[in-house]
Amino acid sequence: MKQVDVLVVGGGICGYTAAMAARRYYGEKKIGLLRKGLRALIPWCLTYNCARGAIHENILRDDRLYDEGIELIIDEVTDIDRKGKCVVTTCGEEIEYDKLILATGSLPQPPPFKDDGLYGVFSFKKEYPYLQNLSVHLDSATDVVIVGGGSTGIEFAEACSATRQLNVTLVEHRPRLLEWAFDEEIGNLMEDNLRQRGINIITATGVEELYGNKRVEGVKLTNGQVIPADTVILATGIIPNTALARAAGLATHEYAGILVDAYMRTTDENIFAVGDCAIKENLPGPGGTGVRLALEGGREARIAAANLFNLKRSKEAIIDKFSLAIGNKAFGAVGLLQNRQPGGAYMLTVGEIAVKVIYSPETGAAVAAQVHGKPFTLVREIMDRMAGAIKQQTRFDEISLV
Repeated sequence: MKQVDVLVVGGGICGYTAAMAARRYYGEKKIGLLRKGLRALIPWCLTYNCARGAIHENILRDDRLYDEGIELIIDEVTDIDRKGKCVVTTCGEEIEYDKLILATGSLPQPPPFKDDGLYGVFSFKKEYPYLQNLSVHLDSATDVVIVGGGSTGIEFAEACSATRQLNVTLVEHRPRLLEWAFDEEIGNLMEDNLRQRGINIITATGVEELYGNKRVEGVKLTNGQVIPADTVILATGIIPNTALARAAGLATHEYAGILVDAYMRTTDENIFAVGDCAIKENLPGPGGTGVRLALEGGREARIAAANLFNLKRSKEAIIDKFSLAIGNKAFGAVGLLQNRQPGGAYMLTVGEIAVKVIYSPETGAAVAAQVHGKPFTLVREIMDRMAGAIKQQTRFDEISLV
């Protein structure tokens, strides 16, 4: 039976970060990272690179794990024996652990309609062979329909239109794209920018069914409209992958993930959870729309690693930030869910960048901001400054961005 001090289950960026951080904190410990795929992927620019046929640029470097003395195990955990502190894999191997970190990620949210197994229908699974197949499929595609107007759907639509010159239609059942991040004014600017890039946008309308004979031929919407399609991308959101944790008897939330405390510990003090599989402060509803960002997952991974054998570091409240680029323009939101709260609005401009500050009418303190313009690097810098202003409860008329 194999024995390790620390076992990380899940080899995406959060599992990778957790293993590397554990090595930095506990140099003498024996650490293993177990994942089921031969290759793991970096999430940044993953959608864009998949659409343009460059998914290989997102492959994580395993050599760094070997350099740090971390054992990489290609297998899949099927069961956790919490009492015996042991996991069982599909290859029948048993691995004993002292501390366990779950970084099992997320799964595509099932769409509210059937695709009947038609060829040419894809979700956005973060698995190298699957996304490589999707990328190759796009080489012969003409008409692409993307179901879901979140960040993944928007980024994929923009990349397909810009790099492959495909006919792209983006379908969103809500009134606006990314309405959880942007208000109507900024949201309309973003949608106009997408339309100027040749993307057809249909909002406030859902998908009734996909049709075709073995391969997809079109999409029928709930308003009766039919859109020709040889490729359909289901970007309907994600749900935390909690099956392994639930089977082990750990506490989970139906939509939000594995319950953890401020130290990233689950209801078993020897098991931690990080990344998409772990619960977030902004609990989602039945639609599974909670915000899950790779940067936050990385922070969680480092916190969990720090606390494996001694509680050293707790998770601090952070100001949520979200951004995406459309062509040479960037759109960003700071405070995200807070911008739904009623309050005053104050406009600032810096060069070609506009900033809409949302503030509390009672105190004047900034509670959220929306930023758009170019260049992207300056938009991100302004977002960081706004996050600091929000955290410090700076009055809207005292904010300086220069």
